[in-house]
Amino acid sequence: MQIEQYGLVSVLPHTKKLSGTPFWEIRVLGRDNLRVIYFSPIKDSVVILHGFNKKTKKTPPKEIETVFDRFSDWKTNH
Repeated sequence: MQIEQYGLVSVLPHTKKLSGTPFWEIRVLGRDNLRVIYFSPIKDSVVILHGFNKKTKKTPPKEIETVFDRFSDWKTNH
């Protein structure tokens, strides 16, 4: 709800750019460390590509592969 009302600026302390990609990561901290990978194709628009429970410091290659596969599918259909 906060993102809907205030935009992505409201979660800036919990976001980071995934280097070498057009993607961003939102970190949801708590009992489980969840990650949501997204990109913004146009202003005021967000496409969520993948969400997962992160258990290691480095994002597993399998999760990154899923993100790129979904991004490729999105580009093919838009």
